[in-house]
Order: sequence, then C-alpha cells, then structure tokens
Amino acid sequence: MTHRLLPCLILAQALLASGPARANDWLNNLAKQAANTAIQQTARQLGAPRAAPPAAPAPVAAAAGAIPVYPAPAIVPRATRITFDDGVVFHGDYLADYWSRPDPVTRGTTPDRDAPGHVIGKPTSFGGSRKYPGTADLQRKLEAIFPRVLAHPALANIRGASLRPGGSFGHERGGPMGHALAGRATLLAYPIRLDDPDTRQFPDGSYHSPGEGAVMRIVVNDTDELERRAPLGAWNGMTVLRDGYMFVIPNTERPLYVRDASGGLVLNPNLIDTTRPRSDIQFMTVYVGTTSSEHNEVVRQRLHPTSEFGRLVGVLYNTDWRTLLREVNDPR
Repeated sequence: MTHRLLPCLILAQALLASGPARANDWLNNLAKQAANTAIQQTARQLGAPRAAPPAAPAPVAAAAGAIPVYPAPAIVPRATRITFDDGVVFHGDYLADYWSRPDPVTRGTTPDRDAPGHVIGKPTSFGGSRKYPGTADLQRKLEAIFPRVLAHPALANIRGASLRPGGSFGHERGGPMGHALAGRATLLAYPIRLDDPDTRQFPDGSYHSPGEGAVMRIVVNDTDELERRAPLGAWNGMTVLRDGYMFVIPNTERPLYVRDASGGLVLNPNLIDTTRPRSDIQFMTVYVGTTSSEHNEVVRQRLHPTSEFGRLVGVLYNTDWRTLLREVNDPR
C-alpha cells in the first residue's frame, strides 16, 4: 500500500441535476473559486504521538426543553500517516482518522451543530438524457449507493447538517455518451442555521437550511474525470487523485493510465471494454470537496471532524468502496 502521493489539486464542479437552484449556483461558484485559489500550503509537521480516542463527553446541563450542547470532541495533533512525495502533509488525515475510531463523538458542539439534520434518502429524479439503452439499469445501481453511504456512522442520524441527494447521466464535459454509460450520484451536506428564517423544521423535528455546503460526488464510467489528472498514489488498492480527496475504484483489469511515447502517464485509450454491457460499472470515482476557505481551515487543523466536510472525508476514507461497487453493480 503506497502512502507517498504527489500534490495535485483541480477542484471541479459538482453536478447536482436534481438539487435546489441555490445549490447549483453555489457549485458553479465553488468551481470558479477553486480554479483561482491554491490551497496547497506547506504546514509544520506535527510530531506528537498518537493518543487514544477520547471518551465520549457528557452533555453540558441545559434548560428544560433546550437542545443539549456537548463539549467539543478533542482533536489530537499527531504525525500524519499520509504524505506527498515532496513531504507536504495530507492535511485531511486527522479528519479521516477521527471517523476511523470505534467510538467517535457524533454530537455537535453548539445548538446549530447539534440540531437533527433532515435527510432525503435518494434523488427524486435523475437529470440528463435517458435515450440510451441501459439508463434505467444504471439508475438503479446509482440509487443503491445512497443507503450504503448514508449508513456510515459519520452520516447516520446526522446532526448539524441536512443531506440532499442528486443524480444525473452524462459526461462531466458534455459530448456524446460513450459505450459505457456515464452517470453520477451526488450528496450535498448543508449546515443547519437555526436563526435563518429560511430554515425549515420537519414534523420529525429535523432541520434543513438552504445555502452552501460540502459535496460528495460519486461518478461511474466517466473518462473525463480521469483525463488530464495525474495519479498521486494509492490507498487501499484505489488510485488517488486531487490532493487526496478523490479515489478511483477500478472494476476492470485494464490499467487506468499508460505511458505515452515521451514516457509520461496518460489515460488509457482502451480503458473502456466495449464487450461489457453498457450499464456495467467499469470504474468509479469518489470525490469530496468544499470551499477553499474550509480547505485552508483543514490545513490549520481547525475544521472540526463533525463539520459537513469533516464527516464526508470520514466517509471517503472509511468506506469499503471496492465492495460497495461490486454489490451495486452485480446485486444478488
């Protein structure tokens, strides 16, 4: 297992075909921010020894009927497990580590952060063209991803954020559909703001606040996701791209990248096997992103693991994506 990675960050737009208009506006703005903002900074190495997970704290006493406020779970500075080839730290490692613990504190640290989040289990519709044979089968596979992801401890019974799914067909940069159908499942995590007049409370007591949030984007069979993005290394048998926040999960024996005439790595032009069914998932990418300002907070280890982005990074690094891909692609 390789833990040596090359720094590379290309923050892309997260397509959310069935989400709110304000979410789409934010996603477009996020891509523009990322294109002009370099968040890869050289931070000091933290060499403190790894400490045992803290015990779950007791809630602070609150007035009758008030939402209990929990003390902030400890973030233990330590030497990171993952570094890039030039020695720069993978700053999100402390978030991944927090959610790998057997008993992470999941409660929020303020009334906003502790408010129960409203969760929609699957997209109400899928965007993009459905004219290609196999789209109904691929939609069933993409829909089957959501309950598996939402069951992760970082998202189950989530507090402090609501979750909104989306889905669509098509390639990231548009153009005709190739043999293997390309599609995506998107999950947006919106922070709850109890004092926002647009915040909605649902009959079950959960909340949703519109606006901005962190995104998880799971894409299948889209070679646009891989083209012009150099692999950074490997993690648990998956190729890593985008500064450690994107995995490529193969479902093929064909290499993702090959050497060109000059010796450089390029996308394998024969990656897609045209003898397989169109709806077969030949490879899948999983990407987690947020605003550049939150990325900078991660660099300083000031973004809390129970934040929206912290939770999604926890899911990214603590999910058996290879098994999940096999289960949804070939249900038995």
